[in-house]
Amino acid sequence: MTTFTVQVKDSDAEILLTILKKFKAKVIELPKESELTQEIAMALKQVKQIQSGEIESLSLKDI
Repeated sequence: MTTFTVQVKDSDAEILLTILKKFKAKVIELPKESELTQEIAMALKQVKQIQSGEIESLSLKDI
């Protein structure tokens, strides 16, 4: 058995899944990144930049 990863546009995914199912292939979809996950990643990046001195610390005026 062989495992491979394919990255396609969302619009093409349905067609590709249909073809793979005809070959009885096991399809594993990765969960999509949520908006909250993206916001947390951005916040962690900002914290790292503040700690390294690249940007100034945030104040209550920034909220």
